[in-house]
Amino acid sequence: MDLNLLLVFQCLMNERSVTKAANALFLTQGAVSASLRKLRVVFNDELFTRGSHGMAPTHRALEIAPQISEALKSISALVTSEQDFDPTRSSRVFRIALSDDLENMLAKRMIRRADEQGWTISFSFYQTNSYLWPQSMVEHGADLAICSSPKFLSTMHKSQVLFSASYICVYDKETTQFSTPMSKQEYLHARHGRVSFDGLRGFVDELFDAERLQRKVKASFTHFSGAINAIIGSPLVLTMPDYAAHSFVECNSRLAVSPVPLRVPSFVVSMIWDINKEHDEESRWLRRFVLELTDQVNA
Repeated sequence: MDLNLLLVFQCLMNERSVTKAANALFLTQGAVSASLRKLRVVFNDELFTRGSHGMAPTHRALEIAPQISEALKSISALVTSEQDFDPTRSSRVFRIALSDDLENMLAKRMIRRADEQGWTISFSFYQTNSYLWPQSMVEHGADLAICSSPKFLSTMHKSQVLFSASYICVYDKETTQFSTPMSKQEYLHARHGRVSFDGLRGFVDELFDAERLQRKVKASFTHFSGAINAIIGSPLVLTMPDYAAHSFVECNSRLAVSPVPLRVPSFVVSMIWDINKEHDEESRWLRRFVLELTDQVNA
């Protein structure tokens, strides 16, 4: 087989676009399309189909992708020594899937550091959560997914714990006055904003059930950013991950935090990546970068 076809396959897996793959390979779109037709014949499969997020890989493409990636790495190792990734000389766009509470904390740190260091790389951030991260990895070709207590981990992915976290209360101190710290009675009888995956029920509701009380929920949200905007000028209390709460407070002096006056669970935040990117120098650099940025979260 023509090894150039494997390069085209690899680039399509990374870019999910014929146009972007052509630009990356310095080829015409017609040349990439022609190579894709040949690949479809060789593997007797469509390999990539057009979808709402670009060229989506088929099950067969996902199956052979790790083998092709390893084959290309082995060939590359025969003819050249691996070079350390240099973010000051690369136009690489790193794709990162993460939940909006983590995006609020991490995205600005990543952008600020890149600007300070004069890096020429850039980032694309995509929304996901503990349940949907595998879908985000496939649909967006994410280099990394970051979420709390990720579900559905398999042998196709590797993960690493970044830090541990818990929950804290956030409210508008100019609108609502609470004790410092907030008392249990104040918390139980306050009006709440709910943030949950489906917008219908969250773990805080279970805490109230244990107290044999009905939580007074005035509004439900599926994203923390929208919930934070909504409580400005309102009496609502939010219960959210502590790292996100502190990040929001840094940006708005009206907000205040208080420990949750009930026993709340702890959890871990992890990053996940495709096992076929385990030894990829760019992926390794990105993971080291994220580790560095989150190293002080528990400090």
